[in-house]
Amino acid sequence: MKMHPTVQVLERNLAVLQRYQRILVFAPPAHFRVPGLPIERIHTFDYSVYRSLAELYGETVRFGVEPDPTLQADAAIVFMPKAKQELVLMLAFVAPMLAAGAQVFLVGEKRGGIESGAKQLRHLGARSFKIDSAKHCQLWQVSVDVAPKPFVLDDWLEEFETEVAGQALKVASLPGVFSFGRLDEGTALMLENLPQGMRGRVLDFGCGSGVIGCYLKLKQPELRVEMVDIHALALSCAQRTCALNGVEAQVYASDGWSDVTGRVDAVITNPPFHAGVHTEYDTTESFIRQARDHMSKSAPLVLVANSFLNYPTLLSQVFEKCETLVENTRFRVYLVRR
Repeated sequence: MKMHPTVQVLERNLAVLQRYQRILVFAPPAHFRVPGLPIERIHTFDYSVYRSLAELYGETVRFGVEPDPTLQADAAIVFMPKAKQELVLMLAFVAPMLAAGAQVFLVGEKRGGIESGAKQLRHLGARSFKIDSAKHCQLWQVSVDVAPKPFVLDDWLEEFETEVAGQALKVASLPGVFSFGRLDEGTALMLENLPQGMRGRVLDFGCGSGVIGCYLKLKQPELRVEMVDIHALALSCAQRTCALNGVEAQVYASDGWSDVTGRVDAVITNPPFHAGVHTEYDTTESFIRQARDHMSKSAPLVLVANSFLNYPTLLSQVFEKCETLVENTRFRVYLVRR
């Protein structure tokens, strides 16, 4: 498996990193491994990364939105997130897990905004500096001289109200979660054109802030709605969105179908397709290819996507017939049935 360029940059600087004894690695890529690195803890908001690393690192790897203030690492390596606005939250999350005078290293791709991201290190210390630039990546370092505050997720939550297809919704939003602070145009188009006759157990795949699942539950309270995502922040938003709208639904982490048991009676999704600066929709392709084995007879799958993504071909291969329910200049809504 090809090593991520950011990991290659860390390997180039292993001698520097080995000066520390207890390193916290935060938000690494999948299959992260740097032999000789003195890792005390790996923490990720990404359930797919957690699953990829759990076999190698065991209980050293953690997933979720609760920091461990007992850790007190003497250094942290933070990987630049794909959503730049998420970085400040990540730094605040890491800070309570650091000992006094700890060093923080920020690594990322140039195309992923590492230079602008490095400016956010001021939230931890007065002076940061670049220690390496290679593989189209940069590695920055800052000495922490700001007293850490306890991390409280609620301090970062934003709430907004919207309306879609005549249904009022209250939505919880966090930096780094899809469509932060607004209703996504593609989601709105899909919800305004859903087919009639939803029943039983409905899965909202890649639920983000929980708009789709909550909309369905408000429209049809009898539905058994489940919302899944790989992003811990998204799951927190979805849970809060449910609470804001007074609906009950199951919200849990799942890497594709990994944690979904049994068969569902419908799938409604605005699936993710970006990973960092690259277009990537392997997760959604894998989800679609496996969908028939997890859906009941005649169950619908409704998917909205950017028009340029070649989902019709894949959907037709798996489900034989793919119908376009509606489209505009940017999005298309597809319907298939098992």
